[in-house]
Amino acid sequence: MEQAVKTTSPVQLDNHHPRGFWFIFWGELAERASFYGMKTLLLLFMVNELGFSDANSATVVSLFTAACYILPIVGGYIADHYLGKFRTIIYFAIPYILGHIVLGTFTAQVGLFTALFLLAGGSGAIKPNISTLMGLMYEKQGKSHLMTQAFSWFYMAINIGAAVTTWGLPFIRDKYGYSAAFMAPTILMVVSLGIFYVGKKYYPVEIIKREKEIKTPEQKREEWRIIRRLSGLFVLIVFFWSIFDQSYSTWTLFARDYMNLETPFGHIPPDAVQGFNPVLIVLMSPLAVWVWRKTDTDHRRLSSPKKMLIGFFLVILCMALMTVAGFVGVSAKINIMWELAAYILITAAELCISVVGLQLAFEEAPVHMKSMITGVWLFTIFLGDTLASWFSRLYTDTTPGNYFGGMTIMIAVVTVLFYFVGRRFEHKTA
Repeated sequence: MEQAVKTTSPVQLDNHHPRGFWFIFWGELAERASFYGMKTLLLLFMVNELGFSDANSATVVSLFTAACYILPIVGGYIADHYLGKFRTIIYFAIPYILGHIVLGTFTAQVGLFTALFLLAGGSGAIKPNISTLMGLMYEKQGKSHLMTQAFSWFYMAINIGAAVTTWGLPFIRDKYGYSAAFMAPTILMVVSLGIFYVGKKYYPVEIIKREKEIKTPEQKREEWRIIRRLSGLFVLIVFFWSIFDQSYSTWTLFARDYMNLETPFGHIPPDAVQGFNPVLIVLMSPLAVWVWRKTDTDHRRLSSPKKMLIGFFLVILCMALMTVAGFVGVSAKINIMWELAAYILITAAELCISVVGLQLAFEEAPVHMKSMITGVWLFTIFLGDTLASWFSRLYTDTTPGNYFGGMTIMIAVVTVLFYFVGRRFEHKTA
């Protein structure tokens, strides 16, 4: 009699995302729409309503952005050791909302700086915790295989929210004034908090560890060795952020003074031009994924350092384009397509440098240092925006062509240095 052969069927993975994901998705979309919409209006609000000079307003915007990227270290520590991620987000959303209200109500410098303090604190506390809570939810429910999709959708939520308000709020401001325009981010932040809170029952139970981990001398030496190894990479990334985040300052001033913003669809406010970046991120991200999939084959793998080097070359092209635009725009106002082309180049560079660079840092870091490396990565954005605040003061002291030309030379030197720094990481990515 023939014996039946036993077969084992493969384990079927659950490919349904946790219900809690959608509360985080829509909450994050509304919160980022609130934040980026507010920041879009900030520069010209200080110039037109508070009497700030172009240089001072650009400096304040850059320093505020820098603060939003240094305070996540504090927000992460509070969540890990005292409140947990959910309660930290809920508690710090209150000053966040108050900051929006103050900014839209008090047209005085004391109101401005009070609002920015509250907004930076609220954003800084929320930023490192909401994505971490989402990742923890997938791990606890055994759905780690869906985490890449989840973070991709999460990143899309950020940019969809940013695109809507970055484009829309300047038009509301031009028609109804700054108070009405700042009311929209306030409402969005309240909506974000409500959506996030309703999903509480779907989030994982958090265990707060107040004990401080004691590291051995060997562990400390290993951590410093990894940091020294990555330091060259991180230092050069600082210069990328110092150029990239000038879209909120010098690029907006350039659009206001040297570009013809009249289109067949009507007048485009100069600060609305910032909306090109999040829209392009949404459109170009699938293309970037397709390109990397085609180049990441066994026969012709394109290493992470080479991908980042492509990004730095794109920044050179972007700033060279802005340099030409700067010289041409002094004689006669130029078409908005000049800055659109520059945004296409800088957005493509962002996808090569920011996304791939963070991946490279994770590849190099051991498991017990990955959170630390994330914190250091955010710190590079803080340093870049701090540097941008100093650069932006030089913008008003020279012609835009000379200024952007100086930025082109700087990033060209950085690109050459990155070529040599990137070579030390080739052995792991080749």
